[in-house]
Amino acid sequence: MHNVLVTGGSRGIGLAIGKRLAGAGFNVIAAARRESDELKAAIAESNGQLHFRACDLAVIDAIPAFAKLVRDEFGPIYGLVNNAGLGTEGLLATMHNSEIEALVQLNVLSPIILTKYVARQMMADGAGRIINILDHRDDGL
Repeated sequence: MHNVLVTGGSRGIGLAIGKRLAGAGFNVIAAARRESDELKAAIAESNGQLHFRACDLAVIDAIPAFAKLVRDEFGPIYGLVNNAGLGTEGLLATMHNSEIEALVQLNVLSPIILTKYVARQMMADGAGRIINILDHRDDGL
């Protein structure tokens, strides 16, 4: 059974992807800051194929340890779905610099760093798939 790590897996598109993959026989690790009630319900219905592990991807320095924790606990990671993202309201021209920094860190830097560490594992294992999801709901950018 292949392990797939889905970031932003506690709600929305990430939760739907996780449920679909678990239903197709994959062992899914949903990563998010918090476990939603919807994810808890999906885990209860998943026959042990959907799991939650907390990770705040905005904390860049925690990403290497998180990738190792997932591998140590579940075994090789075959798939990575980079789905976590931060949305903003308003126009870029009126955003505070700290908001822009947080947006870029979570939406750009975090997936790159996580991919780096998971891809190393995949290369050592000789197989793997990575999917990156980008949501353009931020019309102000």
